[in-house]
Order: sequence, then structure tokens, then C-alpha cells
Amino acid sequence: RDIRSLVTDISYLDPQEGIRFRGKAIPETFAALPKADGSKYPTVESFWYFLLTGDVPTQAQVDEVVAEWKTRQEVPQYVFDAIRALPRESHPMVMLSVGILALQKDSKFAGFYNSGKFNKMTAWESVYEDASDIVARIPIIAAFIYNLKFRGDKQIAIDPKLDMGANFAHMIGQSEEYKDVARMYFILHSDHESGNVFGPHHSPGALRPFRSLLCLFSRSERSGRPAAWSCHQEVLDWTMKFPGEVLQGVEPTRELVTKALWDTLNAG
Repeated sequence: RDIRSLVTDISYLDPQEGIRFRGKAIPETFAALPKADGSKYPTVESFWYFLLTGDVPTQAQVDEVVAEWKTRQEVPQYVFDAIRALPRESHPMVMLSVGILALQKDSKFAGFYNSGKFNKMTAWESVYEDASDIVARIPIIAAFIYNLKFRGDKQIAIDPKLDMGANFAHMIGQSEEYKDVARMYFILHSDHESGNVFGPHHSPGALRPFRSLLCLFSRSERSGRPAAWSCHQEVLDWTMKFPGEVLQGVEPTRELVTKALWDTLNAG
């Protein structure tokens, strides 16, 4: 009673077996989706189609998404200018948030809302357009931020032949093998029970023209909390230190790994 809630068919986070996308476990999802050329991993574009429709796409349908995202991925220069105006020591998530909000100028939803022809029954169409634009542009903005902060502002242009994950790896100067890492990472972190972010849906009337951008911004902010900003970094750091500090040349066993994990958790 009096509880606002969200029902989602896109994903379910099971406490025991992990996340399921459209009813499929992670191994089942990766096995079902069409693979990138020369790779054992699916493209992010095939996963996007799967999330939105619930159907495993054909290669032709994947190619349509790839082609559509390439028409949407061009980021206006003013977005990069806004990010550059921030202090260089700003956190990457702060830069990403600023970049996303700067895109509001070209929001399809804002244009529709202010057109005098706004209709709630068709408003989802412009929200979909905004979401598609942002999904296609986020890797470009993220690569720009990474290069700005960690590669001496050495920017690499988009490769029009590559899919999203491979293009991101290319733009941040990573190896061929990292293309699969990017594909896998983007897919695994794409949706966790629809993000569970409700705030923008109850925003004041004055904010309605910005609602679709606020929805996407709040989702990025949810995963941009200070704790979440560093959680993946800390997991990677723990994993890299594990062989030397914990194993110390000893063959890993289930008991040894379990003890190390509990020691870390109990240490706070």
C-alpha cells in the first residue's frame, strides 16, 4: 500500500545464481547471441536487441542495430568542451555526468515537449530516441574522458568498421584481446533489474522537458556513488594482489580462496 514500484521483465538479480537477462543466465545469454566477427563473444548491439525485445536476434537484425548506432554516435563538440572545462582532477564519473547532461540541448523529448504537440501516448518514442542516442554516444564520451585523464589527452578517432565494444577498446588504445573484454564488460553491466532508479519519474512539473535525460542521468549517478565509483577498481586491485600477498607461491584451493575472501570481508 502506498508503495511506488517497478516491474521489469528485462533482468532479475537472483541472490544465489546471479543475474538473468530475459530469463537467461549469463552463460546461456552469451551462448545464444550472435558473435562478433572472429570472436567467441557477442556484440553489445546484439545484446541491446535482446534486452529490448526478449528475442535472440538474427545476424541481419544485429547489423541493423550496428548501423543505426553508427548514425547516432557522433558527439557534438560542445560536449567535449564542457568536459574539458572541468578541473582535470575531477572524477571520471563526474565528467561523464556532465557530458550526458550537456546533451540535453539536442534532446528529442525536450523538443517534443516544447513543440506544443506533446502527447503522453507517444512520448515514449522521443524517450526511446534520447536513450538510443545516449547509449550510442556513451562509449565515445567515456573513451574521450579516459584519454583525457590517463593518456595525456591522446585521442583516437572512431573506427567506422568496428562494433561498440571493439570501438571502445580501439579508442582507448588497448590491445586486440581487450575488444572482447569491453564487449563482455558492457553486457554484464548493462542492466540490474532496470536500475531501480525512480526519482525522475516523480520530478516537479518544471523538470518535465528534461525527464528522459534525467532518467538516464540518475541511472548513471546511481552507479556513480562514491562506493560504486571504486568498487570495480578495488576488486581488480584485490585480485592482482592475491597471488603475491595471499598465495605466496602456493597452489590456490577452494579453502584458501574462501578464507582470503572472508578475511577481507571481516576486515571491513
